[in-house]
Amino acid sequence: MPIQKDNKLAWGITLLVFGVIFLLKQVNILPPHLNELIFDYKNYPLIMGIIFLLAHKNKNIGLVLIAIGVLFRISDIIRWTRHISDFIWPVLLIAAGTILILGRKGK
Repeated sequence: MPIQKDNKLAWGITLLVFGVIFLLKQVNILPPHLNELIFDYKNYPLIMGIIFLLAHKNKNIGLVLIAIGVLFRISDIIRWTRHISDFIWPVLLIAAGTILILGRKGK
């Protein structure tokens, strides 16, 4: 079965991106905090999923890869959103004030 054009494009971009990232690591251009973020295996499905969503006609592959990446990161997501309720009221007040100010200018 021959490889379709959009399939070749998505895989080509993926290999190109990872090749450039690995080259930057070997040359020590990336700062250490960015280096450990990029080279965490949990991020690879997310990066590939975004590339496949942008470059491949069939978006299912990208969505599956992103879902796998989110599953890898679920403990981090829970930790990041644990105290999100502390920010709900301030954000709602800012949004309400912005709506009132911008709504008034339009009239």
